[in-house]
Amino acid sequence: MSSPIKTDSIDNLETSKSKTTASHLRSLEQIEQSYASQELNASQKSLGRLVNEVLILGLLVLVLINCALCLTRPFDNIDPAKLPAIHTWTWWATQEYLSDTPTPPVVLVGSSLFMHSISRQDADFLNQDLDYVRHHYSSYLGSKLQKRFHLTSQPVCFNFSLPGDLVSDDYMIVRGLLKDPHKPKYVILGLSLRDFIDNASHCPGTTPPFRYLRRFTDIDDLVNIAFPLFWQRFDYYFGKTFYPWAKKLDIQAWCSEQTKLWLGPLADKLCSPCMLNELDYRKHVPANLHSEVEEGMAIVKAHIPYAYEHNFADYKRRYGSGQNFQWMFNLQKQFFVKLVSLAKERNINLIILNMPLTKENMDMMPAGSYQLYSDLLKREAEHNGFPYIDLNKNPMFTTADFYDTAHMNSSGGKKLLDAIAKSSCISLSGP
Repeated sequence: MSSPIKTDSIDNLETSKSKTTASHLRSLEQIEQSYASQELNASQKSLGRLVNEVLILGLLVLVLINCALCLTRPFDNIDPAKLPAIHTWTWWATQEYLSDTPTPPVVLVGSSLFMHSISRQDADFLNQDLDYVRHHYSSYLGSKLQKRFHLTSQPVCFNFSLPGDLVSDDYMIVRGLLKDPHKPKYVILGLSLRDFIDNASHCPGTTPPFRYLRRFTDIDDLVNIAFPLFWQRFDYYFGKTFYPWAKKLDIQAWCSEQTKLWLGPLADKLCSPCMLNELDYRKHVPANLHSEVEEGMAIVKAHIPYAYEHNFADYKRRYGSGQNFQWMFNLQKQFFVKLVSLAKERNINLIILNMPLTKENMDMMPAGSYQLYSDLLKREAEHNGFPYIDLNKNPMFTTADFYDTAHMNSSGGKKLLDAIAKSSCISLSGP
């Protein structure tokens, strides 16, 4: 007769089987996790290799495209005046100047001090409102010169003055545009101290006029004074190596034009009319967009009632304080010397005007700055045999001739243009 199996032995056996089964399950789970981890690592490595290959291929394609562009230089084969561009004040003036036939014999170059006084006087003289971007002339000065020299037709006096213009911008106008076959007989250069030391600009080569006009001339010889800081020069030289970077503004303008072409009709249908034409351009457009302008956005009205604005804050900011002006003055001084020398080299009759200012404006200038400025103008004019006319010492200009501390109104513009028309420095002949 067999002996009975003990209960404790059975329990121990079942416990041992359970532990073995659990151990096997954990081993299986570990194996599965190991396989899954290996598959994930392999997948990640494969994806990483794919991304690297795509990046390398993309970089290679970019290098090949850049090499092709550097060899063919497609933008160099196009008339720079016809290249896509943002519609700045400079663009409008350039388009009109280059389209004038024959070339205007007299070109007036300067900042808004010149621009506004001439345009306000012309609006009164013609008795009509004028669009700044479509009227780059002084009909009043032309009529005075016609009468003085007994000409059968009115000579064209082109007004190439630009808002915020610096001496470096004046130089680029002369260098890039006022050359054969568009060389005028006379260039009348209206200057003030602000054109040399504007504290609102820290790099001559990045102003809107300079950026646009550099397409008309090679500026390799100007790099050190146009881009005085290291990172500015690095940006320029990087563009010499990477062609799309050098032409980024042209590409941006082209993309903007294409967007307007394709989406403009849809926007006209869905959106209400732009209200900028009904508002004061200077007050309702962001300051960083003041260089961009379209037709109807800047109208000079005829017979504007007299008003005077104390624009102290603006000019205190522009003049700066202490001796901070010296750095920018030294840069602009070099551009002025180059401008005068270039005019002499091209046989252009240059007339240098020191523009009238109010006593309030003079009082805001940094100590010693005006003397440096006026001495420079006189010295360079004398050295190169060009006339220098100091209108800032002329007592005929009074506060009533200004609409703020620096800019003249129509009456000031009339006195300014009369002084130019009577100058013995100008002599015109022809039909």
